[in-house]
Amino acid sequence: MVRPTRTIRIATTADAPALGVIGPAAYAASYGYLWDDPLALSEQLHTFSANAFSSFMCRENTQTWIAEVDSWPVGFLTMVTGSPDPITFEGNGAEIPRIYLLPGAQGHGLGRMLIDAAMLEASSERLGYLWLDVMASATNAIDAYRRWGFVDIGTKPFARPVKMGFKNMIVLRKPVPVAIAE
Repeated sequence: MVRPTRTIRIATTADAPALGVIGPAAYAASYGYLWDDPLALSEQLHTFSANAFSSFMCRENTQTWIAEVDSWPVGFLTMVTGSPDPITFEGNGAEIPRIYLLPGAQGHGLGRMLIDAAMLEASSERLGYLWLDVMASATNAIDAYRRWGFVDIGTKPFARPVKMGFKNMIVLRKPVPVAIAE
């Protein structure tokens, strides 16, 4: 049996249409339970549109990677450099605002591969740490981030209106290894 080829590559604006499909699908599959207002959910899903990805990728301080299985896009990670974490406000960090995989693509090492790509870039830019936030109810994601070396540094509320009892987010952080001079 041939194992599928898993790859991570830097996304371009040409990938925006694919990301605009993956983003809403992966978000709805992972977090649809948070919403009881379909209009609010629709607004949230719109933040994953192809146009939103194109705009994000045109910003100077951002990077997007796409995960593929046998050349088919199945996930992505976005990074914003120069972003202090919302707990300590320490400079020289990079935020991972979004890391999503389609159902069925999770649990095969792609998430870790995406984080590794972001970590390598952060190291080359001599950044001190990566940080991300995740819904407190997303225990599988939290467990994965902790396995990958992220540690909890605090909590914050989710900015949009979600169901009662689901507004809490956990903020996690991971130091970037110092780049070794060649």
